[in-house]
Amino acid sequence: MAAQGLDYITIKGFKSIASVKKLLLRPINLIIGANGSGKSNFIGVFAFLHAIREGRLNDYVRKAGGAEQLLHFGSKATAEIQIHVSFKDEVNQYKISLKPTTDDGLFPSNELVYYWEKTQYPSPLSQSLSPQANGQEAGISNPNVKRTAAWVRTWLGLWRLYHVHDTSTSSPLRKTARLNDNLFLRPDGANLPAFLYFLLKKHPTEYGLIRGAIQQVAPFFDDFQLNPDPLNEEAIRLAWKHKNSDQYFSASSLSDGTLRFVALATLFLQPIKYRPSVILVDEPELGLHPQAIALLAALIRQASTQTQVIVSTQSSLLIDHFQPEDVLVADRVQGSTQLTRLDPAKLSAWLEEYSLGQLWEKNELGGRPGRE
Repeated sequence: MAAQGLDYITIKGFKSIASVKKLLLRPINLIIGANGSGKSNFIGVFAFLHAIREGRLNDYVRKAGGAEQLLHFGSKATAEIQIHVSFKDEVNQYKISLKPTTDDGLFPSNELVYYWEKTQYPSPLSQSLSPQANGQEAGISNPNVKRTAAWVRTWLGLWRLYHVHDTSTSSPLRKTARLNDNLFLRPDGANLPAFLYFLLKKHPTEYGLIRGAIQQVAPFFDDFQLNPDPLNEEAIRLAWKHKNSDQYFSASSLSDGTLRFVALATLFLQPIKYRPSVILVDEPELGLHPQAIALLAALIRQASTQTQVIVSTQSSLLIDHFQPEDVLVADRVQGSTQLTRLDPAKLSAWLEEYSLGQLWEKNELGGRPGRE
């Protein structure tokens, strides 16, 4: 799967984002900004599209608190939400418009796919998708557009937004999983032991890479102890073995930071065929030691050679390990989120003396709290 899947995205009227036009996306996209700047709203757009693809639009809107909470400053200020994504140098494109209903819901007022082979056509071929088509393309006659519709549906269905913040005693990461729940790593890590067990049995090379990465962060860690529960062979828990000891420990014995890193290492080092089409992670650095953050950066860079990565972060230590062109800065301007990619040429003199993280802390990059 190619790293550069998404070329650009246009967003209008979604939460704090009034308008972002043709924002170019690279293999690595680190979004920095102050609290409330809209980092999570931007990355949440992708979760929104995934929910629409899975037929969970109504459920998403309900959990968000209704359409008034999703429309930029409500329906009085914003008539509709528009999202347009382009893939593969504009060959494949998808655009959707959503308008509010009288009961505080949203409905797709227009949904289009585009196919544009620039050597053959002066402008994109487009086709509307019917909301009543039950997952099938409606009236698509051009075979290229038909293939685009199927491709886009598949791509949107494969990307996932990962949140591994919750490491409390009731966290999904610490609970028993169903042994056969292993088709993909779930966004909250709820099936982590089942997925690791699957990798151990079917993909030992990648399992070994995950184990080695964890050992760099937690030198006391020897290996996982992954076996179905003898009293319920359909269940499995995350257990591990301490080095130089025969004693085994459960996930409850792992620190919050170590447990988060286990999930992140599994996400970024899993076989390519099981990865999301775009890896999306919200603030993965939470609770991680600086050494673990450095290793996380290496995992992101490695994964980005084959899978596009979009990460929101508040860690100056994390962005220290990347290039300026990898960083998007979120600022709040007149009540709306503005996103700007760093320009290496403008920062070259600064970077002779300071790191990116230091420049952010010195407020030379933007993305810091400010008055509107």
